[in-house]
Amino acid sequence: MSIKLSDWLDNNPSKEKVQKLFYNMSKTMHFIHTNDYCIKSFNPKEIEILNEQNLNPIQYNTVIKIPKEYKQEIIKEDIYNLAFIQISIYSKIDINILKPIFLKENFNLFRQYLPEEDVPYLQGVIERGNTSYYYQYVNVNNKRQIEKLENDLNSEGNNLAHSNSYQKAKSTSIGRAMSSDIDRETKKLYSDLTDKNQAAFISWVVFPISLLILIIIIIVIFKIISL
Repeated sequence: MSIKLSDWLDNNPSKEKVQKLFYNMSKTMHFIHTNDYCIKSFNPKEIEILNEQNLNPIQYNTVIKIPKEYKQEIIKEDIYNLAFIQISIYSKIDINILKPIFLKENFNLFRQYLPEEDVPYLQGVIERGNTSYYYQYVNVNNKRQIEKLENDLNSEGNNLAHSNSYQKAKSTSIGRAMSSDIDRETKKLYSDLTDKNQAAFISWVVFPISLLILIIIIIVIFKIISL
């Protein structure tokens, strides 16, 4: 069953669910960017969760073409906007009330409301304008934690209790199956973006060739008439 993001948030979801949702939102946004499109509005009323149980796929209802000359700036703006909404939701401050300048100058005031593991990422985007995607940060962070636990297990003096704690951690947040590959449902949902890009590429290739053939035909006809 689908649900608008605004309605889903009214149900007071847990931080873990919000994290999973933004992971999926970030991954979907990256897919949209790779097809040279961006998100015009991050208003929760303009975003839908098409499968509430899986919190995926995510449908952004206002997707528009990125002007080539502004691609990097617009991608950076989208990444910022998603981070801004994350902080707004965790701190329960309406996005229309929270101001970007105030947030940047007073980020530390919001730390207490944010998941501890996400603070470095969100601070980097808000204060320094970092342009990495949230889902990429989560993947790297989870990988590091798993590697650390594996190294701890391989060190001397580890006992069964330590092994059990590793297995427990691996089965929870650290071991969550989060693939960097875009899922089939999302690809299908935004298939028209890929189709438009393919059509644009074909037009870009075919038009010059057609024009060249037309010029050759005109030259041939002119030569025949001149004989």
